[in-house]
Amino acid sequence: MADFPVKWFSSDMGGSPNGSDEPGELIELLKACLMTGFNVTPVNALTYDSGANEARAELGAGHGFLKHQVISISGADQAGFNGEFRITDVGTTWVAFSPDSNPGSESASGDLIEIKAAPIGGWEVVAEDADRNRIVLASTNERSNGLCLHVQNDNWNESVHDNARYYYRTSNPQPGARVKIVSNVVSVDDYELSETARWPIGWSNSSEGREWSLIGDDRLFYLTTRHAWGNGRSTMCYGEFDSNIAGDAFGTVIVGTNYSSSISWNRGDYSNHIEFASYGITSQHYIARPYHQMPSDEKAMWKKMGIGFASGIMFDYPNPADYGLYVHNGPTLVMEISDDKSILRGVLPGLIQPLQTPLAYHKSVLDDLPGLEGVPVIMWLSQYEGNTSSATHADVNNAGMLGWRLDKWRDYQ
Repeated sequence: MADFPVKWFSSDMGGSPNGSDEPGELIELLKACLMTGFNVTPVNALTYDSGANEARAELGAGHGFLKHQVISISGADQAGFNGEFRITDVGTTWVAFSPDSNPGSESASGDLIEIKAAPIGGWEVVAEDADRNRIVLASTNERSNGLCLHVQNDNWNESVHDNARYYYRTSNPQPGARVKIVSNVVSVDDYELSETARWPIGWSNSSEGREWSLIGDDRLFYLTTRHAWGNGRSTMCYGEFDSNIAGDAFGTVIVGTNYSSSISWNRGDYSNHIEFASYGITSQHYIARPYHQMPSDEKAMWKKMGIGFASGIMFDYPNPADYGLYVHNGPTLVMEISDDKSILRGVLPGLIQPLQTPLAYHKSVLDDLPGLEGVPVIMWLSQYEGNTSSATHADVNNAGMLGWRLDKWRDYQ
């Protein structure tokens, strides 16, 4: 059976989690993408064309599935129709995909055949407090270092809770969840803390409304969301990078967005967004522990390094000389900052670097990029400067283009 270790999700998909600023919405989004899937839909008919090696699922209008999305089908009596598949084409009432082999029948039978957005898988709930909307998640991959993600997505309207701190300020609203790298988890309240960051919730301060994406494998994921004035996009991440240290027990990073009493998500502000597309910045970029693996009172910071100063900001698109689109598919470096020294700690899986920012390709999946022919790559805009009030390059509001491979991120996959 085909394996899809990397999956992507977005607010454009049918039945996708809301992701609003209500308590628990971020947790529901993470559960759906990492563990359960969403948009469970009954299949009206499931057929196979052996000549084209194509299966087609008839679903009815408004199904909401997208081309290149990975789906899960279950309930067919013929095993070849069940499993995970990448959608190759979509119609108003149907989706098509290519099975690994002939399922042995031109049509599937079964009491209830269902299709849904397939979750990434390989994640589990370690501890949860449903009343306070708190959860601890961890990778189940045997290669995982065992560190966990603690998410505090509690009740904004109760000032006793930590997350009401800036959300309640009418002049500086910031609905942000507290996220942490933790270990030795006994319960949702009993754990060893490594680092803390903030992730934005909802889109109430963005005039263009709801937009988010999540891309990941069973050890790392990236979350991009439009949450503040100016409609810029912040990209956060959590998980394990590919470390240069054999058996790196603390090779886990977390990236948050800017969050303080001086920031205003409801008006133009230089610090509204985390500058994830930029290289060389350490703000809100944390590693669980320094390279020496020992506890430290100082925060272990890191920065991304690629070509130039930001992804997507190298030269104009299309390139005037040949009208081409160029990408750099070499690794994105994880540079730890310790005692004012830059230390190569490893590389960040998944990312590729578009050298230009073709606005029309935002949210597109391309499989014909130079040097990556046949590899599906999703493109997404993200801020390289926090301010969205002015642009200094041929882009939109200081955003650069990011790219992620959708085939696999690690050598063993």
